[in-house]
Amino acid sequence: MQAAVVRILEANTLCSMATGSHAGAVHINAAFFCFSSDLHLFFLSHPQSMHCRNLDHAPHMAVSIFDSHQPWGEPHAGLQLFGTGSLAAGHNAAVAHQLYAARFPPYADALQHEATSEHVTFWYRDLRFFLFIPERVHILDEWEFGDEVFITATVVY
Repeated sequence: MQAAVVRILEANTLCSMATGSHAGAVHINAAFFCFSSDLHLFFLSHPQSMHCRNLDHAPHMAVSIFDSHQPWGEPHAGLQLFGTGSLAAGHNAAVAHQLYAARFPPYADALQHEATSEHVTFWYRDLRFFLFIPERVHILDEWEFGDEVFITATVVY
């Protein structure tokens, strides 16, 4: 199961994430993500965005990862993850930066360009890394497990 999860994470770079406000309103957002070997996901976002403000009040979130180009009627693969999200701080922020730069070379290039130029407006400057720790995962990998087989697993750390 873990191999299927990692394969799907490696094959995709965008996720959809759902958060809820303290008043019960839901919000969905898409973001590019990276992940660690312990299946923690990291994404860059502005701390004042709706989904990040929601995490301040209600840290529970759901994340969906899949290739949107999968043809209807063919085998499919994707993940639904459920857990908690928060601002990545300290060691987690450093890990996120390293993983994100490795996965998205244009991000690393922009950081390098910013470090060597006094005249660049660096739009990444206000963004922060956020951490998503999954507690439960629903796996759909029809190539591996068969047609319409959904596997639910608890993530153990």
